[in-house]
Amino acid sequence: MFVRKSYCFSLYVVCGLFFSCLYGNQESTFSSLEEEYTPNYCLQLEAAYGQGMMSEGGSEGVEYMFDSLALENKVALDIGSGMGGVAFYLAEKYSMQITGLEVNAWMVEESKKRIPEHLKGKVAFRLSMANTGWPIPNESYDIIYSKGVLTHLETKDEIFQECYRLLKKGGLLVITDWLSSEDGRWGENIARLVELENLALFPENKTGYIELLKKNGFTLLSVRDDSCIYHRFNQQIVERLQDVTKHPMLLNSFNETELKASIEGYESIAKALEVEELKVFRFVVQKD
Repeated sequence: MFVRKSYCFSLYVVCGLFFSCLYGNQESTFSSLEEEYTPNYCLQLEAAYGQGMMSEGGSEGVEYMFDSLALENKVALDIGSGMGGVAFYLAEKYSMQITGLEVNAWMVEESKKRIPEHLKGKVAFRLSMANTGWPIPNESYDIIYSKGVLTHLETKDEIFQECYRLLKKGGLLVITDWLSSEDGRWGENIARLVELENLALFPENKTGYIELLKKNGFTLLSVRDDSCIYHRFNQQIVERLQDVTKHPMLLNSFNETELKASIEGYESIAKALEVEELKVFRFVVQKD
């Protein structure tokens, strides 16, 4: 049904900074990721999501992720920064200073090229091919965030420990992620996606996720079920892709087969959210 992973919850899977845990050979894994997520494919995703954005919801999704959180003048780490859209948005609106980590060398360079003149010095992008031991001093950040990445990571302890090390006392880790409504397995729609595309998606439920965060030292501040709004986001993407005449950027980015596959993929995600086999949660935790 799908010719590519056009249905991805977030291009932050592309930023497969975390995939090294899933395979024995890190070098071949990162090479495979760069081959699969070509510049053309990345631009297709951007065409579906909006200028500079690599995940559902665009700027509305970013605002919703950080709803009710104090962002003004904070120093943040963006794990899986894609082409920089989220970092640019937050730096512009909230005067934040943001470092983006990314495994795809092309996207790092593309992000650097796209930094607006007035944001130079506030936004930076770095290439990283590990999920622990980053060459960053302890307690460097007020906020670390991850949007749609960690479902691709079977073992999350290392990344949570690294985030704990890098956060200042009182700092926040903000995660929006895919979860399963069942313990240890995906429902029909997501299981089919996993099978068809040979995806590494690891089902975790809300209880298990909370336990893991607490186990790695964090204090839970809030858990919010965002499934309904992500259902709407995916429906909106389908509508956008179906009406290409209103969006010339789509015509320049997709051929007919790729466009059809993308529409089918996002329809499947919307269906999984509708029947509640897939859940999207936001977790906000703190380093005490």
